[in-house]
Amino acid sequence: MFHGLNKKPDVTSQARIEGFSEREAVALYQIGKIRKLTEGEYVIRRGEATGDLILILDGSFKILSVTNHGETIVAQGYKGSWLGNPDITRETESPFTVVASGPLRIMEIDRFAFNLLSPEIQMSVYRKIIDISVRLTGELVAHSAELSRKVDSLVSQAKTFHHEGNDQYARSAMIQDMINSFPRLPIQINKLTSMLLDEGASVSEIVGFAKMDPSIVSVVLKTVNSGYYNFQRKISDFHHAFVLLGFNQVYQILMENFLQGVVPKHFNLKVLNLHSAVISQIAFDIAQLAKKSKPVMMSTLGILHDLGKCVVLVSKAKKPELDIIMARLNDCKVGSLLLDAWNTPAIICQSVEYQSYPQFCLAEEIPEDCRESVAILYVAHICFDYLNGKIKETCMQPFLEEYMDIVDLSSYSIENLVAQHILPSLVRKIDVFPDYVRDFIGKNQTTAPRLPAG
Repeated sequence: MFHGLNKKPDVTSQARIEGFSEREAVALYQIGKIRKLTEGEYVIRRGEATGDLILILDGSFKILSVTNHGETIVAQGYKGSWLGNPDITRETESPFTVVASGPLRIMEIDRFAFNLLSPEIQMSVYRKIIDISVRLTGELVAHSAELSRKVDSLVSQAKTFHHEGNDQYARSAMIQDMINSFPRLPIQINKLTSMLLDEGASVSEIVGFAKMDPSIVSVVLKTVNSGYYNFQRKISDFHHAFVLLGFNQVYQILMENFLQGVVPKHFNLKVLNLHSAVISQIAFDIAQLAKKSKPVMMSTLGILHDLGKCVVLVSKAKKPELDIIMARLNDCKVGSLLLDAWNTPAIICQSVEYQSYPQFCLAEEIPEDCRESVAILYVAHICFDYLNGKIKETCMQPFLEEYMDIVDLSSYSIENLVAQHILPSLVRKIDVFPDYVRDFIGKNQTTAPRLPAG
């Protein structure tokens, strides 16, 4: 416990201690041990067991707390501050680290020496601790309220930036031109999308429909038998390919083939394809684990969620003079408008539009209809970033716990979720992925990152 952290230094003689009578000060000096420290020296180390009270006689100090990305200064203290647990009848471990900000002089009073003081002096010490604790509590409450106000203001501004222009996007001639000039999704793939999202569609119906279109069969079999996949035997039967790969991969193959014909040739789609393929699988696994949403719907959403980036990319290639303007576009909204133009179910369009909201606001700001799917997609992205080695970004997500709770995964840390479920699932299915995804999974098998302790 820390007391009087914001009390400003006051020049007094060594014979006096502010707030105590001269007799009390003399008694404290008689039982206390005086210690001098230089800048950077530890007053208390985190986890250190002590029953001492520490009075800051001169100088100032910093209190450090451990966060997921290292130690951070949470408060500063000055002359007259007390450190330690007021209950000096027992030793306790310090939850904080305290270091000298500069030259520091302290008085250490152990619990045995403290018990030698008269009851009147002990009571004076406790009164002082209580007075400072009450004042500090008020200061911390006020500071917390101010931080809350600032957070609310930042959330409001971020929400305005992402949402206020939505109607203008739909009416904008430039945006509509981008949407209309982007090639339409082939009718067969569009129909397949609807079937994958239909709760009542069976595997046999989906496979039967896909087999009726020679272009779908050709694309899937050609890709499966290419260098992307290293199957030992040639696969000549579409049903066999569909069963072997599963819904996710067949649909991913079709979307990749479509985008390759749309995106400029000089652009390497592998990064985008890797992202959507892994997000699709992770979202599928999270939906299964949490028993939330429809796993196949979530895998489809994972494949479609970055289409807005492709629209912006194609438009920038056509009109490079608008590069700066297009770089500022909300690709989530653009993707949502494109999917709506393709007559994609509303929940997919909404989920794509709101997918970035969990980064800056709580779930109540997201429409209830798509809140769960957005939460799953968000957690899937955090898991992907974690696998991709972006540990700092993973740790700094302010609302992650709330979204983990929405999908009933609050008992997991991201590290545990990835280690226990996500990575093992990717490894089990590694053979059905193309080579660039297999490389990504294989790398993570041996070099999986770890969150900092604390």
